[in-house]
Amino acid sequence: MNRRRICLALITLVAAVADPTRADVPEDSVTIKVGQQLFVSFTANGDSLVSPKMQPSAEGPDPIVTIQLTQSGPTRTLLVTNGYARGLGCRIKARKRGSRKEADLPVSSVRSGMQSVMSLGEPFDELVLFDFHLQG
Repeated sequence: MNRRRICLALITLVAAVADPTRADVPEDSVTIKVGQQLFVSFTANGDSLVSPKMQPSAEGPDPIVTIQLTQSGPTRTLLVTNGYARGLGCRIKARKRGSRKEADLPVSSVRSGMQSVMSLGEPFDELVLFDFHLQG
């Protein structure tokens, strides 16, 4: 019985420690890991893009933002393709391997119909993209 209590206490402690690392990232964020390609649609709220929804492909009546994270050797590359008629901006955080801290990356800006390429040399487990908004 004591083993169960110890295990439950450890699980509770780990869960309590894990939650605060993402406290400053808003709900309308998209998380991507190395090797993934995501097709995301949003609901426009003025210039802000909210309520991200994963789509099966880049085809469809609504504009789609394609997000891909690849790796070649130690270098990781983030590709963001803008399907909107206006420029697209977003903020990015990287969660580094072996650490619960998150690092802010430069703000991403992608012109209409274009693709942004960002090379990242530091190891990380995932990227969190948020604060999506239209520009210009």
